[in-house]
Amino acid sequence: MTKTRNAASTPPERQLRLQAEFAAHLRDPEHNPPPAGIEDRRLAIYRRLFFGNLRNLMAKNFPVLRRMLDDAEWDRLIRELMVEHRATTPLFPEIGSEMLEFIDGPGQHWLSDRPWMAELIQWEYLETLARLHEADVPEQTVVVSADPGHDEVTLNPTVQMGRFAWPVHRIRPEFVPSEALEQPINLLVYRRHDDRVAFERVNDFTLRFLLLAQSNAGSTGLVLLQALAEESGISPPDPVIEAGRGMLKQLGDREVIILTSPG
Repeated sequence: MTKTRNAASTPPERQLRLQAEFAAHLRDPEHNPPPAGIEDRRLAIYRRLFFGNLRNLMAKNFPVLRRMLDDAEWDRLIRELMVEHRATTPLFPEIGSEMLEFIDGPGQHWLSDRPWMAELIQWEYLETLARLHEADVPEQTVVVSADPGHDEVTLNPTVQMGRFAWPVHRIRPEFVPSEALEQPINLLVYRRHDDRVAFERVNDFTLRFLLLAQSNAGSTGLVLLQALAEESGISPPDPVIEAGRGMLKQLGDREVIILTSPG
């Protein structure tokens, strides 16, 4: 008779169990003992590397947030992220999204005395997305027609947009806001053709125009302004179009949009 080996005792199963114990220990060594038979001196090297790499990576993704916390607070934040959150992305450029998910979930208690923290994380993550965006921004971003309304409008592919209740673009150790703004603000972050990262604060009219441009790539400025006037209930659309011509030139000069002559 052939004996059937217990699946639980097979080498692959033991290996998986060992890996799980090892990972749990690295995430939370205080509450998870190390796997049996591994010298603690060697484990200590892995613990330092694992924690230190994540600590430094998050500091690069969130430089302002890092400056807002002292060393002990920052270490505690990273340890809680490791223990209480399960990351889903394997991509380094997207690792900041894990901090966003953490602070919106098990990390919400950090907001009790730092109510601006979630929005600061969001803002710095948008900056990272713009900075690391794989798209090339063309240098030709000037108006090529006498009337910019006749040019085709394409949103700079690196543009990231957000609406914030806190002045996240001003937060720093020397300026910690004590209350939210009376009115939310719209902020853009994007990369220019020379790879410089730029920031803009825009009004609701401009933000809505940019959202229309994003979903209607290649439309002329005139078409987008007419659509904006229509959805705003402004008829005839002449005031919107007239105001929009200057906006188009400014956005083109700043490389927020790319203006090209049709045809």
